[in-house]
Amino acid sequence: MTNFALENTIETARTIAVETRSLCLRRGEKLLFEQMSWQLPPGKFLAVTGASGAGKSSLLACLGGITPPSAGEFKLAADDLKRIGFVFQDFRLTANLSVLTNVLCGKLGAYKWWQTVFSFSELDRQSAFAILRDLGLEKLAHRHARKVSGGEQQRCAVARVLLQNPSLILADEPTSNLDATLADKVLTRLRGGCAEQNQTIVCVLHDARLVEKFADYELQIGSDYKDGWIFRQIGR
Repeated sequence: MTNFALENTIETARTIAVETRSLCLRRGEKLLFEQMSWQLPPGKFLAVTGASGAGKSSLLACLGGITPPSAGEFKLAADDLKRIGFVFQDFRLTANLSVLTNVLCGKLGAYKWWQTVFSFSELDRQSAFAILRDLGLEKLAHRHARKVSGGEQQRCAVARVLLQNPSLILADEPTSNLDATLADKVLTRLRGGCAEQNQTIVCVLHDARLVEKFADYELQIGSDYKDGWIFRQIGR
């Protein structure tokens, strides 16, 4: 490889966080979309929208390595799975652990198993409390996750991924159980990671107001579009 080609490859990795190339996904016999090709720079917020069942969650599962593509390929700058954070629709909290401990579990991948046998570090605990405070959950820190509401569990799942501090966050409807004020609070915190830490966000949203307020790009998935998708940049 020539020096120019090597430099160009390095520069591409720096300027593209997520890239799809002719990506195709099927659910059983149903074609969700095909020939999906787009690029997302690092530090940007992509909103994924579309009707229920269109393939939004399937796309996130594919990008996260959970579901293989039916055809085509994708590339992530965060090729280390520890640098990818998920907010799942079902939250995936441990019901009998406290809200705080569930959030602290976001740091498990950063340590060897024996380093967290007895406790997390005081710095991690302080960071977790700060995030819980930002999301309005500090008074629930020591309550079991099973004893808080669905919206509070959802914010706990967001807090966990924020403490993990990954370079790429895949968030599947992280505001679906929240009112407008709390939805803004959560997305403001996620959006802050783009500006302050160059995090990249791929987030399934249903509210057009939130898309226009927080996203840099929108990927719309649905059978009304050619190949089942369109990608646009949102003017700011």
